[in-house]
Amino acid sequence: MIYCLSLFDNGGTDMANFTKEQIVFRGEGKYRHIRTQNGVAQLENVETGEYSSHHEADLLEEYVRGYLRTANSRLYRRPPMNNAIGGSLEAGTLQYPDTQGDTGTRRRANYLVMLERLGAFGHSRHVLRGAIRKVANDLTDPKPPHETTVYRWRRRYRIAQLDIRALLGQTDARGGKDQSRLDPVVEAIIHERIETAFLSSKRGTAEDVHNAVFLDIQRLNTTRIESEWLKVPGLRTIERRIARVPAFDRAVARYGEREAQRRFADQSRARHVSRILELVEIDHTPLDVMYTDASGRTIDRPTITIVFDRFSRCVLGFCLSSAGHGVHAVFEALRHAMLPKSYLRERFPELSLEWPCYGWFDRLLMDNGREFHAVAIIDGLMNLGVICEYAASRDPNDKPFVERFLKTLNYYFVHKLPGTTLAKAHQRIGFKAEDEACLTFDKLNEMIHIWITMVYHRRPHRGLSGRTPLDVWNESASAHPPQLKCNAADLSIEFGEYAERELQHYGIDFDSFRYVSSELLMLRRMLPVKPTVKIKAPYENVGFIWVWNEIEEEYIQAYNTDERYNNLTREQARLFRKLHKASDTHQRTRAHGEEVIRDMSNEAMQSKKLSVRRRGARQAHVASKSRNRPQSGVATSQIRALRSPLAPSSDELPVFDIESVNDEVGHEK
Repeated sequence: MIYCLSLFDNGGTDMANFTKEQIVFRGEGKYRHIRTQNGVAQLENVETGEYSSHHEADLLEEYVRGYLRTANSRLYRRPPMNNAIGGSLEAGTLQYPDTQGDTGTRRRANYLVMLERLGAFGHSRHVLRGAIRKVANDLTDPKPPHETTVYRWRRRYRIAQLDIRALLGQTDARGGKDQSRLDPVVEAIIHERIETAFLSSKRGTAEDVHNAVFLDIQRLNTTRIESEWLKVPGLRTIERRIARVPAFDRAVARYGEREAQRRFADQSRARHVSRILELVEIDHTPLDVMYTDASGRTIDRPTITIVFDRFSRCVLGFCLSSAGHGVHAVFEALRHAMLPKSYLRERFPELSLEWPCYGWFDRLLMDNGREFHAVAIIDGLMNLGVICEYAASRDPNDKPFVERFLKTLNYYFVHKLPGTTLAKAHQRIGFKAEDEACLTFDKLNEMIHIWITMVYHRRPHRGLSGRTPLDVWNESASAHPPQLKCNAADLSIEFGEYAERELQHYGIDFDSFRYVSSELLMLRRMLPVKPTVKIKAPYENVGFIWVWNEIEEEYIQAYNTDERYNNLTREQARLFRKLHKASDTHQRTRAHGEEVIRDMSNEAMQSKKLSVRRRGARQAHVASKSRNRPQSGVATSQIRALRSPLAPSSDELPVFDIESVNDEVGHEK
């Protein structure tokens, strides 16, 4: 049997929506309902006494919008566990515990309804007492209420105009809750010592506060008579007071204002994007694996730079390098991301890899590393029509997707490879990564290609509602196709160091090198005296630079007068120049810089010291840039946009078995 109590007694068909003398709130004003006649309610402002008339339909509309509120809106407001009076309650099936919460409210309602049906009210207390015993027997209540208690329940219920909320428990209104029983002087001492001994210290404890309170009270008691001595509170009392300290204040005391603001910031979702290539993230990380040379000698841990599309969670491109994560790595990763991956068929003919992710993006989100603030990157991306954005400092939620992918790459792929260093030093127990390393740089580069294209891009992603990144890319690419906004040769020009130099009669001086060409000398004739020109110097080859011809509005090429530095990177050229000055002049006169650097790096990588082999890898500029490009040159006019291939079904996905790859590499070693 389910008992329900109505809110109003509608004896007639024309029930008034507001009762006489009812208090309501309209906006910030408080009103008293005087009367309702012919659908028009008259209200009196409690503060000013002004009368106003309103149609009931208008008042009901205000009530629905929340502008009009009843005075009872907060009168019976309780926590969710206390005011849940819904559900089915059948008499005689519930054992009532000694509680004042949800069950206590339904117990009072059942008693009033069943006693009303028995006609127990209006008679003597003896009759009511017998009816209560009968109802208690039906409800299997071991402790029936006294008849005075039942009368009190009924009176509260009727005064509240049959509002069942009047029967809610009032235990929260009892005196003493959240009130201190200590002397106000002791309470003030506790509060002060929490501020000085707990919140002002990075490692303050409740025991420190208790000791400080004890000394203060003992000091005060020496000035008081024995009958007025203050009582020292217990340690548990101090712990309860500390537990009430707001979490933000505690974080400020422990970690500082900035860290507290970060911890309690609005951790809502990152900036929303609506299509692919709208916002792209980039970041570096060292791979947790050691690679070897062809003879099996351990060399170094490479660094990978990832370009990541926020909308589809696809990897647009990467650069794997042992030469660090400078500007050159950023440019190579961006080049790999923007251009089609046409080299896959030639580089991995037996794998049939598909990587349709490429194109010009609108914005590039970077962190605040020095390499990302380089003038070359800002100028190059601006000329390509890409907006540079920087993530907020110490805010991981501003650039979260590439950060999470880098962790996925290391934890779910790299940590399963032979020669892994794992993520933490304390995890490398019982083995040495350099002893187990067996993957060459080319093999590691190939395995990263396989894992990205065949595993990660085709795996259901939780952030994409269970869809795969490749499916999301293809779906968005059909509506917003990737675009190639300039030629590949122009892209190579823009991805160089920007500088302004004076054009001399012998050419241009840049980075202690001299560059000249016939076109450059012709340009000097058409410019004013001592002209200043803008140049772009490639990072991967100091043998030439690009000079902007402001008359023809195009770049012209100028060549290094010292041919020994051709095909050397900027870092290699500086090393060769330093070595050339310190060595025998006659011995190095005819030696080509590329051969010298190659011999030096090979000699260093033959060393028994790991640090020397790492230096040799950096000198050799071991990177994936040359390995991720076609072997045959492609003319600028032949570059064209490639249509994104359709993703194969899940039944056609190859199985990427790390163990089999390990066995194969170990056998080759």
